Amino acid sequence: MLLSKMKKIWDYTTYNKPFFLLIFALFFILEYIADIYSDLTHIIPLLITSIIGMVVCGYGMVICRDKINNGSRLPKIIVKDIFIYGIFSFLVYVFYLMVQGYILDFISSLMHFPEFDLEDMLLELPKTINTLFSHNPVNALTFVIVGSILFYITTFFIEIALARLADTGSIISAFNIKGILTDINIIGWKDYGKEFSIIFLLMVFFAALKYIVIPVDILDNIWDVLLDLFIFITQFWGIGNIYSIIKEKKKIINGNC
Repeated sequence: MLLSKMKKIWDYTTYNKPFFLLIFALFFILEYIADIYSDLTHIIPLLITSIIGMVVCGYGMVICRDKINNGSRLPKIIVKDIFIYGIFSFLVYVFYLMVQGYILDFISSLMHFPEFDLEDMLLELPKTINTLFSHNPVNALTFVIVGSILFYITTFFIEIALARLADTGSIISAFNIKGILTDINIIGWKDYGKEFSIIFLLMVFFAALKYIVIPVDILDNIWDVLLDLFIFITQFWGIGNIYSIIKEKKKIINGNC
């Protein structure tokens, strides 16, 4: 299942190889600019990095919309769509990530653990194991289980909210909690968890490959950006793929009514 999903993402990404190389080049340039201004706190650098973030996220939403509509290749660059989706998705992200952050930080402080981030915990296993073993085993196990469940549930809401935005173009639909719950119930929490876990593990896998260091700096930079691009595409392709399943199930349900 994992390899099958990886192949689908690879085929989608490289369907048009010249266009993929164009997207990679643009991604490389944007990451380079963002790195230059990332440590600066003046208003102009912050504005530049914010715009880059919104542009990248906007194209991610275009990928999500394309996959929802059963697209087979990276979508064309439409500046208007990218900026509109970028602004809307930024607002959605900020709201839901703040909620998720408050919930996970509360659990962490309650159990006297560092901030909970499941992806970081998986990527930094030695550090994670050391942290867990330095605490009471029961508290450590409870922390991991409760934190993982809350991470999954809150991320479920974030992803469906973004998918609804990509599908409808309406930011209001992304904050319709009742509608989001209905969508999750349609696919089923178990199936959603399975699909999400596959995408999540692929993202962790690509992120882990970044620990491979290439001796030549420029090649190492290209390697890192290439993996960042695959993480990015995997995330939004995955969101769109999950929501396409939901839409197909909606059609079946409506057809039976």
